[in-house]
Amino acid sequence: MRIISGKYRGRNLVSFEGKDIRPTIDRVKESIFNVIQFGVTNSRFIDLFAGTGSMGIEAISRGAKEVIFSDNANSSLNILKQNLKGIEGEYKILNRDYREALNSIVGKVDYIFVDAPYALDCINDIVRIIKARDLFTSDSYLIYEHDDTKEYTLPKEFYVEKTKVFGKVVVDYIKLSQKICAVTGSYDPITNGHISIIEDALKDFDKVVVLIAQNEQKDVFFTFDERKKIAEAALKEYKNIIVEICEGYVFSFLNQNNIDIIARGYRTQEDYNYEIEMAKYNEEHGKIKTILYKANEDSVTISSTKVRDALKNNEEIRGLVPKNTVKLIKRIYEDKKLWSNKVLKNT
Repeated sequence: MRIISGKYRGRNLVSFEGKDIRPTIDRVKESIFNVIQFGVTNSRFIDLFAGTGSMGIEAISRGAKEVIFSDNANSSLNILKQNLKGIEGEYKILNRDYREALNSIVGKVDYIFVDAPYALDCINDIVRIIKARDLFTSDSYLIYEHDDTKEYTLPKEFYVEKTKVFGKVVVDYIKLSQKICAVTGSYDPITNGHISIIEDALKDFDKVVVLIAQNEQKDVFFTFDERKKIAEAALKEYKNIIVEICEGYVFSFLNQNNIDIIARGYRTQEDYNYEIEMAKYNEEHGKIKTILYKANEDSVTISSTKVRDALKNNEEIRGLVPKNTVKLIKRIYEDKKLWSNKVLKNT
């Protein structure tokens, strides 16, 4: 393990013996600093689970203005101090839990590097503290190294700008969301047509909230919770999407959550005319802007009604809904039908 570039280029660093501790390998470190290379000079860099200090020392070598190392393991701190011998620069070492360390930081930071033990679910604690303490600017990065089995969902205030994969190691570059929209609908259930519109919105926005709402003009079959469960399954592989439920007015929900743009899809001229009227309503009542996406040719004939009719007639729903929701939708439908038949028998 060595310093790759800068003032201390080529200097070897002390590492841990054995396999219990897993420092960031040079190939991953080099890639990370290639991504952020033009921003490191004069930056404020936090090495949160510092270990050997390899990442923070690399930042010092490349001209970081201040580096804060944090770790609460004595074995790590001992090696970190050995590696810092002869290193000149503005830095400090915190012998603290990652939450205590973040809560002690005052002022904006440019980079926070997180290489926590892979079994530790810490990322949502970290972003919560970043938000609460206002540590980030629009240019700041949370660089999160984790294994390829890690699943997590960020709150709407954050999004993954880019991801790099190195075998089983994944590095996510997380930033504050600058552009957020809500793709609203009844999603009864979510279809491939919905997915197409959501994908269009993801091209234009950092973060997309899939908002399951009630349309008083429609009779729904699936409950809110069932629709959310199906939507989350459908969107599991997508980054920067969260699924929420709105049982009241959509514009009120959006105002309360600081979202000022709705994204909607339309298939026909009749749909378009309806969406224009709804856009006027949301603008008038909640100062919410609306953008419209035209359905592509593959999904123009797909609707939730068509899916429900296919279920009712025992017809195939593949091609109408995402593949990973087919079994789930059928199971929920059959359970509801079984329950309904039992109720009828008992009346």
